[in-house]
Amino acid sequence: MNLKQLQYYVRVFETQNMTRAAESLHVAQPALSQQIALLEDDLSVKLLIRGARGVQPTHEGTLLYRHAQTILRQVDTTRSLLARNDSQISGGVSIGLASSTARMIALPLMKLVKQEAPGIVLEIVDIPSADLTKVVQQGRVDFSLSPDQQAITGLEITPLLVEDLYLLTHPSAKLARSSVTIAQIADLPLILPSLPNQLRARVDHAFLSARLTYTLFAEASTSAILIPAVREGLAATILPYSSAHPEILSGIIQPHSLDIGLSREICLCSSIGAPENPAVDKVVALVTGLIKQLVQDKSWPGCRILY
Repeated sequence: MNLKQLQYYVRVFETQNMTRAAESLHVAQPALSQQIALLEDDLSVKLLIRGARGVQPTHEGTLLYRHAQTILRQVDTTRSLLARNDSQISGGVSIGLASSTARMIALPLMKLVKQEAPGIVLEIVDIPSADLTKVVQQGRVDFSLSPDQQAITGLEITPLLVEDLYLLTHPSAKLARSSVTIAQIADLPLILPSLPNQLRARVDHAFLSARLTYTLFAEASTSAILIPAVREGLAATILPYSSAHPEILSGIIQPHSLDIGLSREICLCSSIGAPENPAVDKVVALVTGLIKQLVQDKSWPGCRILY
């Protein structure tokens, strides 16, 4: 077993397809298959089950994936620890973001990292908020910015900011641009985040407390689906400003403050006891500084900094 085999295996595991993995690794598929076979022989276990639709990991294969991520990150950490200054810090850093948060900070963060620490290769993992804790625990990402994160054993949780929630509508909706009532929202078709989702739970609780019901047009797990539905005028949604800021700036979507004052908290989550990694520390410093700057210059409305 060697590092190259682990790198190959991780890519196959994540793509669940030998052809796509080989293309992304820039190696021939027979050579990739041979390396995976050698790894299975060396470990004396079956790691992958090959089928017509790709490959699926065995129980042992999933276990190896988690350990391989840790091993490969420790290799990157060792390189970074030997760096003497920011310009020499190198290695890969993965950050997990909910789709809404990614729309606000992903591109500015990439530019900032490339400017301040060009040796760092940043990976943005954009996934539903309900899965962010899991990818931190599994070592898939170095840290996440998780909405409404509850305390979990083994995770260090640092509150960063509170985001107000808005009713987001198509411009054709006949609503005042100022605060809207929950009764007004009840008259609209809504597309909302799928359960389990803390934001959705807050919306449901607000309607239950007001003894009202809403018309559910559809559900989706990420804002990447919710926002296009609003943009097309199919339904309204309740999300933070970050989820639709390009559309709001261009006038395609209109935000309305809620008189019920719904909000969510964004926390930085990382594994307790994770090895020291200057590259990760640098990216954490850059992302927290970026968030503070966006809020202070009013580019990210409806937010309150907590650090």
